[in-house]
Amino acid sequence: MRPALLFLAAAAAVAHARYTVQFGSSLLPTWEPTWNMQLSTIAMPCNDSGLLDPVFYSQFGIVDIDWSNGKQIWVNPPMNDEELMVTQVAILKEWNPNIKVFVYRNLVKALPWFTSIRNKISDPTYSEWFLKFKPGGFFPNGSYHVPQCDNNYNPPKCTDFYHDQEQTPEYPSGDGNCPGPCDCGVVPCGEYLYDHVNGGEALQQWIINDFVLGPTGLGNSNVSGFYFDDGWTNSSGGFSNACSNSPIGGATEEDYYCAADIGFTQENTTAMKEAWQSTMAAVQDAVVAAGGWAWQYFRSFSTPDNSTCAAQLRQICKEGDQSPYYTSALVHQFARNANGSPVPLPSFNQDLATFLLIRGPYAWLGYGWVGCNIEYEFPAALKADYGVPLGTCSETGPGTGVFTRSYTNAKAQMDCNTWTGSVTMA
Repeated sequence: MRPALLFLAAAAAVAHARYTVQFGSSLLPTWEPTWNMQLSTIAMPCNDSGLLDPVFYSQFGIVDIDWSNGKQIWVNPPMNDEELMVTQVAILKEWNPNIKVFVYRNLVKALPWFTSIRNKISDPTYSEWFLKFKPGGFFPNGSYHVPQCDNNYNPPKCTDFYHDQEQTPEYPSGDGNCPGPCDCGVVPCGEYLYDHVNGGEALQQWIINDFVLGPTGLGNSNVSGFYFDDGWTNSSGGFSNACSNSPIGGATEEDYYCAADIGFTQENTTAMKEAWQSTMAAVQDAVVAAGGWAWQYFRSFSTPDNSTCAAQLRQICKEGDQSPYYTSALVHQFARNANGSPVPLPSFNQDLATFLLIRGPYAWLGYGWVGCNIEYEFPAALKADYGVPLGTCSETGPGTGVFTRSYTNAKAQMDCNTWTGSVTMA
């Protein structure tokens, strides 16, 4: 599906933001399809003070582990975020062998709290894999918009590799609080950037064979997939304070002046975007060939509000089993409250009914990224046995605005006139 790749920005903002690279392909996982409701649930939780409660989260069909999970554990030296995610995966799999668990990967930012990245950025052999500060500084005094050194060390720990501290553990406080000066090896802790242009084939192959398919990725039998974070742009867009919103674009969720501090021109951001896209396409081929998946390969959907409910469901039901929501791997996210949080679930009945109306054999209902330390809900209806569908959804009559779908054990209905959803057991 490489020619069909689309790179679209989407984000959720509770705690620090999340930039989603949305591929939007009609690709399907190689897993066995399922109509089992409990296995058709999904969550992207995070507990930054420790590990996730396996009793609760092993209920889901898919769980995606964020890099911030267990942060106050892995900030202690030597930082082992990469390995702790694998530990979390193993705990969830022990409680529920049928669960699929994803881990976090960032192929834009090189985060040195991952051991494999710290080892590379510390080795001069691989210096071409990482972007560097513009020689001589951005300002006349030789400085940049972000600090080049960690002054908690004596002498200060400095590097020529570009980095910021946007989402970075720091001492005494930051996005994660180190117990002393943060230890990321020979370089200061920060968000570094891969150089997909100069790193070339060697960097791409390391990313695929070691970082993605290696023992902390799909090479581990407990890992089923990934969340691939961030992207490169070559025009202004995205978060207002991010580098990707500079006049010539840049890396998402990086300091606004990253392109300036690196010395990039429009030609550079365009070349980097194209090289990054090439790597992402090669990664997708490798992940799917290895039997894995990524959040970015899902098609996303949310329950339409009462103003568009009838029109959307009428079109989807008319398309039947040719609807892209039926034929794709679908993630249907729960609705959110005015504060951006999905809990307490504001419209669970509508979400469940709509999901059962439109879903195909590869579909999941649940929570996307909403930040750390959110106490999710898992209603009993997510464990019910609705059976298998007896057909696709349909409108009860021309223009009624009421849509139903029958399963062997239940009937789902969404009344768009009153915006009420229901699932009635047979």
